[in-house]
Amino acid sequence: MRLSNHVRRASREAVVAGVRNIKRYHLNSGKILSERHPLVVNSLSSVKKHTDATKAYTIGQSKINSFLAASSLSHLLDGWLYLSNAFNAVLNGDESTAVHLSYYAELRSAMSILATEGIGVFSDKHIGVYSPTTNGEIPENYYKGVAPNRSYKQPPYPTHKFVWDIMEKWSNSAYKPDNEILKIFKVHGKNFHELTEFFHPSTAVSSLLTVQTVKEWLKEWCFDIKQYRNDRDNRNEASYRPQRIINFSNTLNFTSIITDLEKYWSIISPSGSDKFSLLDKYLLRKLFDTLYSKIITTSTKEDLIINAFNQLGINDQILFNFLDYQAPFQDDHIIFSQAGLKKTTTLSILARATLLLRISVGLVSQLYKDGGIQKNELNFVWDQYGLDGGFWSTGNIYANFNDLWSDVQASVTDLKLDVNSVDLNTDIYSIKSRRPQEIIHFGQINRACLWGLDF
Repeated sequence: MRLSNHVRRASREAVVAGVRNIKRYHLNSGKILSERHPLVVNSLSSVKKHTDATKAYTIGQSKINSFLAASSLSHLLDGWLYLSNAFNAVLNGDESTAVHLSYYAELRSAMSILATEGIGVFSDKHIGVYSPTTNGEIPENYYKGVAPNRSYKQPPYPTHKFVWDIMEKWSNSAYKPDNEILKIFKVHGKNFHELTEFFHPSTAVSSLLTVQTVKEWLKEWCFDIKQYRNDRDNRNEASYRPQRIINFSNTLNFTSIITDLEKYWSIISPSGSDKFSLLDKYLLRKLFDTLYSKIITTSTKEDLIINAFNQLGINDQILFNFLDYQAPFQDDHIIFSQAGLKKTTTLSILARATLLLRISVGLVSQLYKDGGIQKNELNFVWDQYGLDGGFWSTGNIYANFNDLWSDVQASVTDLKLDVNSVDLNTDIYSIKSRRPQEIIHFGQINRACLWGLDF
C-alpha cells in the first residue's frame, strides 16, 4: 500500500477512542498508560513482533489506540522541551547544538501530529490504525518467492525519512487535513472556522474553505516539507561535523540574537482564552488574504473582515486595521520571514520548530477534548513537567497557566532592553552576570506548551 493510502485510511477516531480508554482505565490512578503496556516496556521489539506474520504475537487494538493518544501528548511535551534547550544552547553561544535540538523539536512535533491522525512512528517499522478495531504495519511485510525458497521480507523505513515522507503525503493529501484544523486557532475567543463563515456570506463555507485552500494557507507559513528535510540534512552537519575548526575570531552578536528571539516569545504569548493571541492574529490575516484571492466581490477586504467579526458580536477597529495590513501594521512578523528562508540558520530552524509546535499543540488539544478529558484531569502530568522545568516549586502548580507568561513577560522585555543599552557590555558573560534570572526565564520557552494546551 502506498504511503498516501496509509494517510487516507488512518483513523483519528481510533485515537479518540484511545483517549477515552486513558480516561476510563488510567486517570484515576494518576497514570496515562500502564507500566506493563507492551509499547512502553519494549516498544521496538513489540512492534516488530506484532507486524511479523510468522510470529504468534499481537498487540491488542485498544492498546495501540491508547498508546497513540498518549504518545501524541508525550511527543508534544518533548518537542517543546527540545525547543527550550535550543534556546538555551543559543544563550550559551552554541549555535550548532541549537540547530541539532531545534530539528528534534520539529521531528517530535511532526510525530505528535501523526499520532493524532492515527500513525505511530517507531524505529524502522511503524503502525497505522485504520479504524478503532483495525491496524497495519508501514511499510507492509510480504512473502517473496515460492516454496521451498519462499522468504518473508520486512522492509525497513528509518524514522527520520519516514516522518518527513509521510508528513509530505499528509500535507498533500486530497482528504487531510480538512478545514476542521481551523478550529485549533482563535482570535477574540472565536475559532477560524467560525470567523471565516461570515467572511463572504454569499459563498457557502463548505465551498470557500476547500481542503486545497487550507493547504495553501498552511504551506505559506509552515508546511513546506522540503524545508524540514533540509533541516534534517543540516542537523547532520551540526551533529557530526567539527564546528570549532575555523573562524575563531567570529563572535556571536547577542544583542541581535536576544532582540530577535524576544519577538518569538511575544508572538506566542496568551491573552485570555486566546492561547497564542498575537500569532493567531497573524495567521488569520494570512487566511483572509488566501480567501480573498479566491472570490469575486465588489466589497473591500476590510468590509469582509468587519462583517466576519460583527456577525459574531465583535467590534475592534484596531484588530480590523491589523488584519487588513493598514498602517502601522503593514509588516509581517520576523518568525514568518525566518521560517520561509530556503536555508537552515539558527533563527530559521527555531522559527519553523515554533510554528510546527503551534499546530501540534492545537491538534493534541482537539484530540483530548474530543476524547472527553479535561485539562485539569492531567494535573499530575503538568505538575511534574513544571517542577522539572523550574516553573514552580513543589505543591505550587498554577491554577491558571496563562500566569506562566505573566511570570516571564517582564524578564523577556527587560533582557531585550538590557542588551540594547549603549552603556553596557553585551558579551554573554556580562549579560548573564547582570541578568541571571532573566536568562533562566528566557530559555523556558516550553512554558508555552502548558498555556497553549486548551481542553
